[in-house]
Amino acid sequence: MKKTVLTLLCFITSIVLFAQTEERIRFVSVTPSEETGQDYSPWLNDNTDSLVAQAWTNNFKWVDVTLKLEKKALISRLSFFDAEGVFSDKPASIYAVNGTEKILLGTFEGPTYMTWIDMPLAQAVFADAIVIHKYSNNIPQKIKAFGRPITALSAFTPVPGRVEAESFAGMNGIQTENTADAGGGQNVGWIDDNDWMDYHVKVASAGVYTLKFRIANGWGNGQIELKTFNGTVLTTLSVPQTGGLQAWQTISTTAYLNAGEQILRLKAVAGNWNFNWFQVEGALPVPGKIEAETFSGMSGIQTETTSDAGGGLNVGRIDDNDWLDYNVNVASAGPYAFHFRVAKQYGDGKIEVRTAAGTVLTTVDIPYTGGWQSFSTVSGTATLPAGNQILRIYAVKGDWNFNWVDVQTTAPVAVPSVITFAALSDKTVGDAPFNLTASSNNTETAITFASSNSAVVSVSNSTGSWKATVTGAGTATITASQTGNANFIAASNVTRTLVVQPAPTTPPTSSTAVKIPIEAKRWYQLNNVNNGLEGLFDGVTNVDVNTGYGKVLSNFDAYYPLQPGETMTIESIKFFDGSGMMTDNPMTLSVITDQWQIIPIATFTGQEYNGWVGPYPTRPTTGDAKFRLDVPISNARYLVLNAWWGYPTEMELYGSYTPTTVPVTPIPQKSIQLKSMFGANAFEWDFEDGRNPDIIDETKMKAVKTFRGIRHYMDWEKLEANEGKFTYNPTHSGGWNYDAIYERCKAEGIEVLACLKTLPGWMLATYPEDQRDSENVPLRFGSDFTNPASYIDQAKVAFQYMARYGSNPNVNPALVSVNSTPRWTGDPVNTVKIGLGLIKYIECDNERDKWWKGRKGYQTAREYAANLSAFYDGHKNTMGPGVGVKNADPNVKVVIGGMASAYAGPDYLLGMIDWCKQYRGYKPDGTVNLCWDVINYHLYPDNSNSSQSGTSSRGAAPEISSAVSVVQKFVEAAHKYAYDMPVWVTETGYDANQGSPLKAIPIGDKNEYQTQADWILRTALFYARSGVERVFFYQMYDDNFLNPTQFGSSGLINQDFTRKPAADFIFQANKLLGEYTYKQTISTNPIVDRYEYQGKSAYVLVVPDEVGRTASYTLNLGTAVHAKVYTPKMGRDTADVQTIPTVAGKVTLTVTETPIFVIASDQVVTSATSTTATARLGSAELTDQSLNQSVRVYPNPSVDVVTVDVANENAGPVEINVFSGSMGTLHKQVNGVKSSGGYSREINVSTLPVGMYILEIKQGTERTFRKVLKANK
Repeated sequence: MKKTVLTLLCFITSIVLFAQTEERIRFVSVTPSEETGQDYSPWLNDNTDSLVAQAWTNNFKWVDVTLKLEKKALISRLSFFDAEGVFSDKPASIYAVNGTEKILLGTFEGPTYMTWIDMPLAQAVFADAIVIHKYSNNIPQKIKAFGRPITALSAFTPVPGRVEAESFAGMNGIQTENTADAGGGQNVGWIDDNDWMDYHVKVASAGVYTLKFRIANGWGNGQIELKTFNGTVLTTLSVPQTGGLQAWQTISTTAYLNAGEQILRLKAVAGNWNFNWFQVEGALPVPGKIEAETFSGMSGIQTETTSDAGGGLNVGRIDDNDWLDYNVNVASAGPYAFHFRVAKQYGDGKIEVRTAAGTVLTTVDIPYTGGWQSFSTVSGTATLPAGNQILRIYAVKGDWNFNWVDVQTTAPVAVPSVITFAALSDKTVGDAPFNLTASSNNTETAITFASSNSAVVSVSNSTGSWKATVTGAGTATITASQTGNANFIAASNVTRTLVVQPAPTTPPTSSTAVKIPIEAKRWYQLNNVNNGLEGLFDGVTNVDVNTGYGKVLSNFDAYYPLQPGETMTIESIKFFDGSGMMTDNPMTLSVITDQWQIIPIATFTGQEYNGWVGPYPTRPTTGDAKFRLDVPISNARYLVLNAWWGYPTEMELYGSYTPTTVPVTPIPQKSIQLKSMFGANAFEWDFEDGRNPDIIDETKMKAVKTFRGIRHYMDWEKLEANEGKFTYNPTHSGGWNYDAIYERCKAEGIEVLACLKTLPGWMLATYPEDQRDSENVPLRFGSDFTNPASYIDQAKVAFQYMARYGSNPNVNPALVSVNSTPRWTGDPVNTVKIGLGLIKYIECDNERDKWWKGRKGYQTAREYAANLSAFYDGHKNTMGPGVGVKNADPNVKVVIGGMASAYAGPDYLLGMIDWCKQYRGYKPDGTVNLCWDVINYHLYPDNSNSSQSGTSSRGAAPEISSAVSVVQKFVEAAHKYAYDMPVWVTETGYDANQGSPLKAIPIGDKNEYQTQADWILRTALFYARSGVERVFFYQMYDDNFLNPTQFGSSGLINQDFTRKPAADFIFQANKLLGEYTYKQTISTNPIVDRYEYQGKSAYVLVVPDEVGRTASYTLNLGTAVHAKVYTPKMGRDTADVQTIPTVAGKVTLTVTETPIFVIASDQVVTSATSTTATARLGSAELTDQSLNQSVRVYPNPSVDVVTVDVANENAGPVEINVFSGSMGTLHKQVNGVKSSGGYSREINVSTLPVGMYILEIKQGTERTFRKVLKANK
């Protein structure tokens, strides 16, 4: 009776628990782990006008904030109010706390604005508190928890362990009865289709478990489905016929279970069977002995009593293609020996050990053993990864018995190390130290070097790489050695003889030396400099040479490349010694010869003052002899200056000189469509909703279609959250569907540039904690920045990405992999796809010259070229298979990571090119084997040419900024050194926040948004006429409009997914002239550009200024009778149009700082958005639409002025009322007269308190409403 009452109580408890619908579980307290000055009490209410205030002084740190629940509950959903901006670099992590357990539920990145975002949990979790792990102000502004309260009667059975069938906490349809199975007690019976039982269990730790079900089946074809509380199916299992409803048998399967308290539902998909218990068992340990009958799944086999030593059962009746699965946990990755205990009556058999995915790990042949119970042991070896996994024993050829398999670690077979050490060329006393380089098949132990005679040559690796230094004339032997380890036998020593010749002596002769001309702007510096070296060669001796401050490298080189055919023999060198002394940090001048040998030829220490000095500061010579080199230097390929901080004020070289024979050629004009200028930077959350990242959000996609190109900021972590395990759909970091994004962009005609950037967490873990930054140089800690092999991890993920999304369908499938393990039961599984043809361009990281990150985040030009060489083709296919994007898709175009130092000129690019000359050489056609296909830089025009340094006071119009000289230098460099390679600008733009150093400014009667629109469109037109082939504006959405930091308010789309004025201008210009190609500039003041499409001309006119200036211009349209003049209009899909008659084919126009487009009325053009071939251009008429459709309100949020546009044909008056969003109080009322054209009215909100306001717009009998956020200045 006691047992019956307890069962009844459990049943009633279950009924109460499961009859409840999801309800709100409120928070009763909020406690931070550390006080940072931030008040979190607004989290305890739902008032969206009462938000958590930002804190700055002591808040730049990670803090845990605990929200205590009013009662313990099974949490199934969280909801967040998003009002802070996007912070994907440091998202908030959300945890559930249940006693001492802490379970990660997900992350919050602030993907939207002023909206509630739901986070449904894939599996409900028990919790008594929610913890927000947050950095600074990166938080949701409100939090709600939903679920079902748990009563005190709910008991949880610990597993691993056995759960009796009758101990259910809830059920539907079944009954219990006494059982005849071993152990007695009760079983569950009368199980019909769709009956179910719920069990409360507490799982010790997350992992894959073996589940054994004790069942009896007399006649049916039963089926079990094991589900989580919220319906996710964990596993499905067929129930075989056992010979009766009390003829018991155990069947097995595996399922992944999360750790902690949870509810498992056992559902009878097909009934008519009995159920006694189920047992949850952990994975079998490896190394260890595994009994054959402990399988977790099987096909076709049976068990029987064995005669083998130890007794028990063996598996028998094994036919061809039968199999057994074993759930194992491998202690550590490495080689293992598999010892199978088998018996065979006749013939031979064959076993394959496979992974769950079907990969064959090893094959073992089974010989004749003398009978079905005559057991012997056969063995094979396989390499296993560490951790929980399923091993399948597959009978390729059957008819054998199987008793056990003993899996044990085994030592790998050591192989001999073999050193490759090239012969050494002769040296001369005075030669510079040189690198000692040797390679080996053993990459696990270091190669060391030794010299037989240190009086001739000494060796050292004090700098981290082995170098040899010539010390005297004679002969010495250098020996390369390598020790062994468990995997490799020590190498045989390899010796090389070095002959060092004495320094030559040259008798003094009469010289015919001339001053060698130096083209000062040709020097480029391998550091983040602000100024060039022109001051060294300007003839001015009383002005110091200063290349700038805040350099990331304290010691660095500057290169002067000689042109093809250009030669010089240097006999004498003169330095003018101005102020300062630098004996400890001298400047040195070297030459790199045509054999890539570096020879130091002169040193400057500043030990004299106000006079000319020579190349040897310690020699007390006088007259011309003090300037003369001991030996004239010829065969120079480069001059190299190495400096710390100081230079002479002037430098002169004397000797003989032959100029280059290469003629100067004009830069060819390219056919650049205007639509190529209309790209934007975007993230995956700009396409998909974080609450449902599997599909495209159509509202967001409408905004995306404003642009004709997207630069996808793509974190490496998204593709490879776990080392060697690649994911795309869904990404295992964030759950995004990249396939859907790229497929949709291709369908919409939007070109995608994939920018692979930042370090994944597993690589960051190789760095000390104080050096972890996702924008570090993309290699493991301690790796050599100069070695392409250091970048193999990035080159591998790039190969995998392009194998999937590139255009090559013939990639070797054996080289392509995905992480097919779901994150949780029911999670979509990644599958291998090859050659989808969705991505044509890929960018190798972003701004690798980021000096502001310090040395750990900065690559010199030569280091980045080494990085690119790995990324491009595995450094000329020397890094093994599956490395480099060109080995996945030869057609993909590799784009240089946008250069942030472009404002100082193309120095960085030139350094990259020269690295390729040295380490990649030349193609058969004589061109340099460059490891990129597109030159790319970033430039934000401002009033001090500071670009991203933040020292400017505002942005500047593109045509009067440094953007003019920068683009000229880059296009010229592309022509002169890179065979007219395309030049792109993938970041440019302006902020709207008036505290930003890159702000667009109000001009005349234009506010900052109108100026931003002007400058954005003019930037596109500027780069089209300058020869740039693609432009991507930064960016689609504001990072945080209220933050005056640069880039925070540069978004082109509002938070409600409508276009800002700048995006309106882009949309309208693309609609008009997107298919047109730039042809020529007819006038420069005002600017008049001619575009052409299918032989027909269109013209763009604009005043290149930023003071509100206008100009008159008479445009000749030939025989045209009328001109259609289009002016971009804010808040509209179409530009305003005027039809103006010509006089003798000419039309006189007033040109302003807003571009206008002119097309002769008799021309036929193609709309960029039309599917028809051609369409006659008509007037851009206002459509007869509802008031709600025609109203546009911007900016939103606003700090001072809100503009209301009404674009319809209704001529009725407009009334605008401004109400408080929280109190309903009327603050302002505006009335306006409207014609049949558009209507625009600015409303001053600067005096209103910060908060949400409702704008009521009325016209006639219609009215509509808009929400506007008034923000702090």
